[in-house]
Amino acid sequence: MLPFALQAVSECPAHADLALALAAEFDGVPAGDVLAELDAIALTLADVRGAAPRQQLIACAAAIGDQLAPAPQRGPTLAASCLLDDLLLPRVMRRGSGHALALTIAAVEAGRRAGIPLGVVGRGREQYLAHAGLADPHVADLGAPGELVDLGGREQEVGWQCAHQVAALLLNRIVERAERVGHLTWALRAAELRLALPVGPDTRDKLERELERLRARSN
Repeated sequence: MLPFALQAVSECPAHADLALALAAEFDGVPAGDVLAELDAIALTLADVRGAAPRQQLIACAAAIGDQLAPAPQRGPTLAASCLLDDLLLPRVMRRGSGHALALTIAAVEAGRRAGIPLGVVGRGREQYLAHAGLADPHVADLGAPGELVDLGGREQEVGWQCAHQVAALLLNRIVERAERVGHLTWALRAAELRLALPVGPDTRDKLERELERLRARSN
């Protein structure tokens, strides 16, 4: 597996590849077990490879739901020992639960391995699992399993999010949480990793200022 910094400058890494490289920066856990589990989930999707996009989306969301549960919402107090448990893909696969964003990454990768073109759509802190071949604006919310969500009327508000954007969302949450509980080592590491991602000059200036602020807090 390529290190995070190298994948971050790649033109189009897979969501899971970049998420696993990110996880390795904090845990150093090999990706092999995770990929084997995702392969196993992909095998359960063999029967829907020729199905319509809507059925494929529903089946992929259900396949992830059978293996992984949405983690409870984290409160303002959070033990440092479980700070990243619901965000880092290897931990999520091992524990069987995780943040909706991590579950969505797992679903996209399982779909990719089954030949089903899934992706992440969203805006801000709101992300969904979507099918590239589905014309209707229906998506799956893996944080609240159930019926597909109709984004009709909101198409201009949400968009496809590449692996770089999704990795930035994970890192944002790590920075926020780690700083909140005083784990400045992890906050700094996540803030440094964000700067490896391709961003515009205004965003880069903002991220650099935040990194300097964290460095000042740690001194």
